[in-house]
Amino acid sequence: MQNNSNAGITAPLPVTTTSEAIPAISKAGPFSRGLEWPIVVFLGIVHVMAVALCIAFPSWNGFWLFLALYLVTGLGVTVGYHRKITHQSFRSPLWFEYVLSVLGMLAGEGPPIFWAAIHRQHHKHSDTEDDPHSPHDGFWWAHTLWMLPKIRRAELGRMYRACAPDLARNRFYMSLEGTYLYWHAGLALTLFLVGWAMGSWSTGMSFLAYGYFLRMVVVLHATWMVNSVSHKWGYRTYGTDDNSRNNAVVALFAHGEGWHNNHHHSPVAANHGHHWWEYDLSFLAILFVALLSRPLGWIGLKQWRPISDVRVYTPKTQKVQIWFRS
Repeated sequence: MQNNSNAGITAPLPVTTTSEAIPAISKAGPFSRGLEWPIVVFLGIVHVMAVALCIAFPSWNGFWLFLALYLVTGLGVTVGYHRKITHQSFRSPLWFEYVLSVLGMLAGEGPPIFWAAIHRQHHKHSDTEDDPHSPHDGFWWAHTLWMLPKIRRAELGRMYRACAPDLARNRFYMSLEGTYLYWHAGLALTLFLVGWAMGSWSTGMSFLAYGYFLRMVVVLHATWMVNSVSHKWGYRTYGTDDNSRNNAVVALFAHGEGWHNNHHHSPVAANHGHHWWEYDLSFLAILFVALLSRPLGWIGLKQWRPISDVRVYTPKTQKVQIWFRS
């Protein structure tokens, strides 16, 4: 990751990886080494608790909390993990990138380096044998099963060095690898204590049920649908070398990520929706922050602008343009 030494701003340059394919798992008998039990147990607990606690502690306040955190942590993945960290679709100070990273991590999709490395490999080898999660290997494999086979630490490290060397050199991102569960435990405890302070023990449990467990289940499946549904059903605007599709339902639930064929056509662009009817909440959020913070540059504080130099693909010119230049 190239940094502006004066401003600490990450430059939105194309991220290069080695040409070598580094499979995350072995497609020949992927479960022959066993399961990644921490992931299996974590996902199992989240799904079971979402159902059990929401039935036991129904709450409208909990539901509104669910919607708010579904929006915030979902955007942490779509804007932070995906469009910023993985593809460098816009420029931002490191502090803002780190905030987005933590929000994305709290969505429950693993640490930032793992997410970015897997996704970059997906783009490099999309719908081929070296794609970590192609529906060619089965719908449910693409949706969630690809995460469950055991990965040797050496293979994981090799994949990090090959597909995310910029992030693997960053101490903050490396620290998140070892503290992932502590952040989640902290969020869960905070939600419970806030609910308890606002009402009662049952209010705290409802905040935990809706704000943590149910919210995470919905965000996870919305994002997973990009890998599964958006590579099987939908329309294709561009003749990419994969089976990516534009799917309006996935775009609605995943904050604009469902315009997947558009994204594969122009991966570095911050906008996944290329036409007016292709609703892209993540891109709107990027534009909102970029526009709101633009006056900072007029008063000599451009290094504090959270978002600038937004890469935007224009179908009419078939080129990527830079909006909100720094």
